[in-house]
Formats: sequence, structure tokens, C-alpha cells
Amino acid sequence: MVQEVASHPSLARDGAALTLPGAFYSPAHLEEHERTSCPLCDAKAERLVFEVFDTMFHHPGKYRLVECRRCSMRYVNPRPTAAALAGHYPADYLCYTNFDDDHWLLRWAFRRLQKDQARRRMRQIESVAGRLEPRTRVLDVGCGRAELLARLVSKRQCHGTGVDLNGRVLEIVRDELAIDTVQGTLADAGFARGGFDLVTMTEYLEHEPRPRQVIEEARRVLKPGGLLAIEVPDISGPPGRWFGDRWWQVDAPRHLTFFSPRTLTSMLERSGFEVLRVRRHGLVTSMGYSLLQAMGFYYFRSNKVAYLTLSAVLGIPFLPFLPLLPDFMMIVARARR
Repeated sequence: MVQEVASHPSLARDGAALTLPGAFYSPAHLEEHERTSCPLCDAKAERLVFEVFDTMFHHPGKYRLVECRRCSMRYVNPRPTAAALAGHYPADYLCYTNFDDDHWLLRWAFRRLQKDQARRRMRQIESVAGRLEPRTRVLDVGCGRAELLARLVSKRQCHGTGVDLNGRVLEIVRDELAIDTVQGTLADAGFARGGFDLVTMTEYLEHEPRPRQVIEEARRVLKPGGLLAIEVPDISGPPGRWFGDRWWQVDAPRHLTFFSPRTLTSMLERSGFEVLRVRRHGLVTSMGYSLLQAMGFYYFRSNKVAYLTLSAVLGIPFLPFLPLLPDFMMIVARARR
């Protein structure tokens, strides 16, 4: 279950900063941080791109987004430690709530969006894999409310397993969807080698402190020739370039690594995968969110219903141009035999 930052023994207590090995207490952020090397090539040479604050929950301090001088991967450095990161995913984090306790219109709109996304993701996976056979073994890493798994199970009779850190959300997945779940990280789960036909990670890998290790573990648990489908924000698209530190998908410090098609393809190839397809796409709501932030309006100090409604209204004029405005990408890759 996600633990609160304040309960972690490594943080300041009675005015004394207690630190873990390799970590340091950041007074500006009121949490422990750690320095890291490039998540793609492990180089330590970097340049500062910009500094950004937490636009969702307004945690104190600014976070540095840097670019590797060797391979151009972008990432947050320094970053909160794993224990400190837990505090950046409160109970009302978007992917966990589905706005269950909010206005009915907000619940309806968000659930409709989640179903539409699950439909699109299944379609993109099957455009490469073909129609999934019944009993296909699917693992969804960072499953959240498991909308994609639920669709694969109900429409294709796949055998689905979800992995997530949030125990409360996994209880909902088990009780309401009857889908097997494992609480923790992919590395913690200890799945058997070659136990899955398909591994999915949708809007998850950008949250991982060590994304390459996650991909390598996905390679281990996939059968030879199995497929990995990853959807992440695409920082190289026009919205990422235009909006810069106001781009909605920066979302530091929850987003730690910022991929382009080139850097994610490189990470996959170094981890034993052959990339089969890269498909980039934009979202109406994402354009609206970014426009609001560019105008100085942020989620943390807004009425949720008004903010999300306005973001949709602002994004609708861009609907015909979304193919030209990608800020997400779906990559499907095959585990090498």
C-alpha cells in the first residue's frame, strides 16, 4: 500500500535530518532526494533544460529536468527517493480515484475517457499482434483501475494479471473485475521466466526510477517472441516542444523520465527487443491542460469540474489537427528469441 512520506523513518524528525545511504535531505522539498545517472546510457554528463514545480499537488520546491549530453535522454535529476516518491501519489491521484467521490458529470466523463483509451490501446496492440487469442496471458504493469485488462478479458477472454503499488486500487480490481493482481513492482512480483504472452505498460514507464531495468524484467517474464506494448508521453512532439515547462505531461516529480521515439526505441533494443511499430498520437484534453498551464492556471488551485471541463473546451478546436500534434506514443516490440 502506498505509504505517506511523513511516516518514513529516513525523513527529518525533531529537527534532525536522517538520511539513507546515497540519499540527501532537501530542505527546499521537505523530502529525501538522490542523484542519478542517465537511465538510458548511464552517463553522468548532463545539461539543464529547465526547472519546474509540482503543478498537480504543489509540493514545495522545484525539480530539475536535464538532458544527457551523450544520448539526449531527458530525466529528473536529482529526484525524490523511492520512499519520498510515495508521498507524491495521494489517495486523490487521478489514476487511482476515477473521481468516485466527485460530481457525477466528472465521474461520467472520466470513465468514458478511460473506456475510449482502453479501446484505442487494444486496437493499436492488435494492429501489430493480430486478434488476441482466448487465454492469451497478459500482464499489465502499473495497471491502476485496469481498464485495459478488463477490456482484454471481456472482449478477448485473455487471462489477465495486474501489478500496481496501490493496494486499495487493487482491491477494487479484484472485487469488481475479478482480475488477478499483485501489489508491488514488477521486480518484486517474482513472476516465472517466460510466463506471459503480452506485457503492457500504459502511462507507467515515465514514473519508474529505473525504466531500463523494468523493460529487462519484462523481457524475462515474456515468452520468446512475446510482445511488449508501452504507451508514454512523447516529449519530442510539438506540444512538448512548444509548451516546455508548462507542458501538462512534465508532471514532475511523478514523471521522472521523458522519452522520444528514438530514446525509447534505443532502450528497448538494448534490452533485448525488436521494435515493430511506433504510433504517435495526441489527446484533446492534454492540449487543453497545457494551454491552461501556459496561461497560469494549475490543477492544484482549481475546482476540478471547472478545470477539466475548460481543458476539454480549449482542446476541442485542435481535434482535427491531433495527428499533427502528438504528445503520446505507443510502441509495440517483440522479445528476441
